Amino acid sequence: MKNILIPTQLQQDTISAVKTAAGYSGGKKCDIILLLVSEVPESYSSAYMLRKMKHELAPSQAKVLQNCRSIAAEFKNCTLKVHNQYGISAPLLRNLTEHFSIGLTILAPSYKTSQNKMHSYLLQLLLNSKCPILHLGTSETYQDFNKALYLEHTSSRIQVEDLQSLVKEQFSFRIVSQAKVHNELSAEALNPMLTEAISKNNIDILIETRKPEKIKLRRKEGNTSHLSLGLPVLSLYEEAI
Repeated sequence: MKNILIPTQLQQDTISAVKTAAGYSGGKKCDIILLLVSEVPESYSSAYMLRKMKHELAPSQAKVLQNCRSIAAEFKNCTLKVHNQYGISAPLLRNLTEHFSIGLTILAPSYKTSQNKMHSYLLQLLLNSKCPILHLGTSETYQDFNKALYLEHTSSRIQVEDLQSLVKEQFSFRIVSQAKVHNELSAEALNPMLTEAISKNNIDILIETRKPEKIKLRRKEGNTSHLSLGLPVLSLYEEAI
């Protein structure tokens, strides 16, 4: 069992992410890494750096962290660790994921909507990484995923059989249905179709694949309307399949 990375601002939905990580571990030994990313201080004097890099949490953040520690403590196989990262780049992220043996990244809604430049940049780096990413849904409780709907983007060349084999190796759920997703379709056109498939097949998680993209300060996303359906979405890097 590889370890799990959770980039966080220590908002309330971090608790849901930790619950999901602990449940996903399946009783196997697992480190849950809470990653807090900040900009590098302007001054590089050792004394200033020590003062600047002392991570002080707001009372609400400290409470969330304590709740996360309590949840992890309930699972004897899980260890919660906090990593403060000052500055981030593709090589730094790669070294970090290798150092902690990361096998899954969990993204909470609050992190994806953060206006912080460092958070936005890290998010783009993660989307270009080969690590599987689980986008959390709206539920605040851990859900045991069983049935998945594969969202097949028109630009994808992945065969559902290959995807099914990968999912079977790494996860406990299975793909029971698939739907083609056209990027030009609006949410009004796409969501009713997906909602019907979700209801008909008792779907509790969605699966999609992603490709590397050039990182931009303001990147135009593809069709992500399915993220508004409230279900978690597992995103797999196509070149890793």
